[in-house]
Amino acid sequence: MDNSSEKRPPSGGKPVSQGSKPYSEKRAYSSNKPYSPKPTSEKKFSSDKPPFEKKSYSDKPTYGKKSYSDKPSFGKKSYSDKPSYSRNSDLNKKNYARPAAPRVTPREEEAAVTEQQLQVLVSTIATEPVTSLSALSAHAKKRAARETLEHIFADRAVLYAALKAPEPKARKNAARVLGAFANERDTDALIDALQTEETRFVVPSILLALGAIASDRAGEAIHAYTPPVAADETEEKHVADILEAHEKAKSALTRDIPLPPRTRLKTPHEVLLVHPAGFGEILLKETTSRGFVASMEHDGVHVTTDQIKTLQELRCASELLLPLASGLPLDAEQIAAVAEPVLTRPYRIELRNHTGDRAAFIRAVSAALGGGDNPSRYADELRIVCHKGSCDVFIRPKDVPDTRFTYRKRALPASIHPVQAACLARYALSFISAARPRTLDPFCGSGTLLLELERVVPTALIGVDHSERALDAARENAAAAHSAARFVHKDILKFEPRDPFDLILTNMPFGNRVGTHNANESLYRDFVHALPHLLASGGIAVLYTMEHRLLTSCIQSEPNLLLAAEMTTEAGGLNPRVTVLRRR
Repeated sequence: MDNSSEKRPPSGGKPVSQGSKPYSEKRAYSSNKPYSPKPTSEKKFSSDKPPFEKKSYSDKPTYGKKSYSDKPSFGKKSYSDKPSYSRNSDLNKKNYARPAAPRVTPREEEAAVTEQQLQVLVSTIATEPVTSLSALSAHAKKRAARETLEHIFADRAVLYAALKAPEPKARKNAARVLGAFANERDTDALIDALQTEETRFVVPSILLALGAIASDRAGEAIHAYTPPVAADETEEKHVADILEAHEKAKSALTRDIPLPPRTRLKTPHEVLLVHPAGFGEILLKETTSRGFVASMEHDGVHVTTDQIKTLQELRCASELLLPLASGLPLDAEQIAAVAEPVLTRPYRIELRNHTGDRAAFIRAVSAALGGGDNPSRYADELRIVCHKGSCDVFIRPKDVPDTRFTYRKRALPASIHPVQAACLARYALSFISAARPRTLDPFCGSGTLLLELERVVPTALIGVDHSERALDAARENAAAAHSAARFVHKDILKFEPRDPFDLILTNMPFGNRVGTHNANESLYRDFVHALPHLLASGGIAVLYTMEHRLLTSCIQSEPNLLLAAEMTTEAGGLNPRVTVLRRR
């Protein structure tokens, strides 16, 4: 059934009639996204495989020196640079006027510091202790540099001596470096430093370093420590910092003790289900299919229930939030009053868009709640989003088990987020009439799109990729998912299937990290030209990419493909486009 001009996709993307110009239904994205989680929240996956080459364009592996046809080869650069997904969505509801928070844009990748540069810094500790140790403590926050520094400081004598240096800032940063190592061997040196330190602004770094180690002896020292009392107002700030660090260090001692999992709320409560941009109707359909009475608002899907564990199983939900108040005065006591009846302890306070003294305000809210703020181990995140002297307050439950994507044993750098993949798979199926569509992912990477599609419909799945490393990850993930998907080690432009496909679904290569799409021009042109040969008559291709202008120009020169629909979503602060093509 050809529904290229009549069928409306469930996401709200408008269909495109034959012969019309390509249409992109862009959501009215504010430059601000109020309640989306920070991009640092995503789980990283380890791999036993070696890292990618220096210039990687994507989560797709590198393609060596094979050419795609008679076009020049791409060298050792991979197909694309797919952005990691950040679960951002606009939160506005009729009873909760949502503010517009600044959008979090991805950080520019910092150049990795070399071992030689670190060695130079270490060698200058004796002559420039403050400058050198300050730089080293900053580098130690990054895993690669930290591992190199641990090797350089195999003999800790220089750092232990720095804990007794005459310059307070040198002592402070030496403690920070040791805290980054979090090695039990450093416990005695830090305990000695804590017992002898007389400069108050140094003490918090020593306490936090002991908390990072969290050994029995470190715990004894933390509990035995008695914070000072401010003699006058000039000492209040430093004493407050010591008190805060002391509480954090004590909390860190319990971080590895698991909290009991929560399966339901004490009483039914309104729950806001946040979806990736453009996929609200997809999430609504999944929610109602599980038996919930739900409504779609422009901030997300709303449900009133106590069945929080069942909601957590929804594959198209980015996060669950419990709305508590909107437009509340920025007052610690009033925030505590609305949070106290719902908040589960221990909790963590997440303060967003606050322009004043963040630490002081967090302490004030925690004090109004009677304590219990524990960033190391918490059941609830108390999210306070500030705007012009008022705030919106939410709770994000964090102790609800999330087992949706446990099959993802391995992932490639910047792989598509599984929630985005789940939404994209369901969106693609809205254009398909076949009960068991034969499906191809020509740039399959670690296989997430195919495995999410298989969760929705029984189908024959084939993933193609040029990298054996990527296919190793895909096969391992497929085995964990008990999937019947097959994976082929092949350049897609040389792939000759026995039968054409009903559906091609893929996260296409794109090259934002290198700042140009030139590397993709030949690939896109040749791939679009190959699509009519890969698709069955009436077959659908659903292509996800940031290179939408390049893709559009290639489509316009291919008469055997009809543009069925387009929509724009969001991932990692970028706006990739989903293009749906139908073969004539």
